[in-house]
Amino acid sequence: MGKKLIAQPNTGLTYDQKRQCLNCERPIADQEHATRLYCEKTYDELGNVVDCKTTHARINDKPDRDLHRKLINNQKFITDQINTLIEKKGTEVGTNDLTAYDINLSDSIKYDVKPDGTLTSLFLKHRIISNPRTNLHKIDIYA
Repeated sequence: MGKKLIAQPNTGLTYDQKRQCLNCERPIADQEHATRLYCEKTYDELGNVVDCKTTHARINDKPDRDLHRKLINNQKFITDQINTLIEKKGTEVGTNDLTAYDINLSDSIKYDVKPDGTLTSLFLKHRIISNPRTNLHKIDIYA
């Protein structure tokens, strides 16, 4: 089942080059600029913008947006878990406490390892400084 072509009003425009919008496949007049690839922005009966270029770009960007949304949601979850851990156990916790609250230090946004083995893991609103010798982790709130 093909897309329905919308009849063009008799405006003196020609469509001999058979150019079409990349999104909705409506014909683009020969008199339009040669670089035009999409329909012009229009407005529907409710005043909403109909923009084929943006619609087409959103479809192509969907995998990236889904990945970003997943990463952001994961960081928000970790932030909530860290806040709950601080409420229950305080700002100095053991490795078992991090594990119990599903806080994985490798999920940090950025980390730094000092020559003595001290690991600093940065999350959205917290910094966790881990001592490998004592398996204690100090949580700082910085945002």
